[in-house]
Amino acid sequence: MKKIITGLFACSGDYAVCANPVRMRIGSGAGTEVFSMVVKTMILAGLVCSGLWLKGQNATLTLENTGICEPISIRVPITGNNLTNVGAITLFMTYNDTLLTFNSIQNLHPQLDGIIVNTLTNPARVALVWSKTSGATFMNDTLLCLEFDIIPPARPNSLNFIDSICEFASVSIPPQVLSVSYYNGTVFLTKPSISSEPENKEIKSQSNAVFQVSSPDATTYIWQESRNSGVLWTNLTENATYNGTQSNTLTIHHVPSVFDQYNYRCILNPVICPVISATAVLSVDSITGITTYGSPLPFFLKNTPNPFSGTTILEYTVPENGFVTIKIFSMTGELMDTPVKSLHKAGYYRAEENFIYLPAGIYFCQFVFRGPARIYETYRKLVKIK
Repeated sequence: MKKIITGLFACSGDYAVCANPVRMRIGSGAGTEVFSMVVKTMILAGLVCSGLWLKGQNATLTLENTGICEPISIRVPITGNNLTNVGAITLFMTYNDTLLTFNSIQNLHPQLDGIIVNTLTNPARVALVWSKTSGATFMNDTLLCLEFDIIPPARPNSLNFIDSICEFASVSIPPQVLSVSYYNGTVFLTKPSISSEPENKEIKSQSNAVFQVSSPDATTYIWQESRNSGVLWTNLTENATYNGTQSNTLTIHHVPSVFDQYNYRCILNPVICPVISATAVLSVDSITGITTYGSPLPFFLKNTPNPFSGTTILEYTVPENGFVTIKIFSMTGELMDTPVKSLHKAGYYRAEENFIYLPAGIYFCQFVFRGPARIYETYRKLVKIK
């Protein structure tokens, strides 16, 4: 096809030129009016030709860069911009058939009904042909998607237009070949890799725990916590205890002993292409872990017998007046009971507690004292045998 504009004027090269100049006598009256009309027509035609050329220069067709997440199938969009009054399309695109197998076209634009698709070999390529008597316009639209099956293992691959035989033609008669810029695409791997996994941590109660994951290509992160050995996981959010929940580094502040044996992991690129890190275990010294704010105090907490079957005696000291709270937690951090929660005077205390309702297992007894100028906290491991 040739670029042809019929009529008095033609667009040639970079500028609009007059193909058939009009010769006429310049006079007055009707002649002047006719001349003025012709000049205006010439200017208008020149602007139209220039406009068509500029619009053609801006017309583009793009094979979008598309990431592979799961090695099953992939859809590569073809997008058009500034394609106006299109009456016919011929496209050829090459791909590596050792990496991809062409499947079908998907998400076809409503204006492209009746498109014909075929596959060719040596080299592997997809051919698309379409024509219509009424013009189609694609200002910034996805024309269709090429669906490929991935040949494992998933690897990067380039998709290329064969520019020399790709063509867009206008709906005019005779048709005009539109000037279109073709941009090739790439299928690339988007699944992030992990260069270092979170590691197990052993800390004292009330100290900080830091977990970290490293990846050269992850863009988003979310940390999770499990309180039942990985059976159920909960997404962590920012608060006084957890910091960096959506970064590659998670910090847990002032870890209580009830966090002992909690599990932590990170999901990389959780929305687009999730990859789950290894699980790290947090070990907290629940027997000797003691936090004292102010000078050391001769507190102590114990229970007898331990292990116990139903009833055990809690013994503790309070060296000065203050508020005492004793709580019982399960291994998963669930609060089971609060046997003590009141103001205490300085002294020795002994309370017999009946925990017959608790299932057999390991529990933590948390003792917290809050005085006028100091806070004291410690834990005791309780073992219920039946």
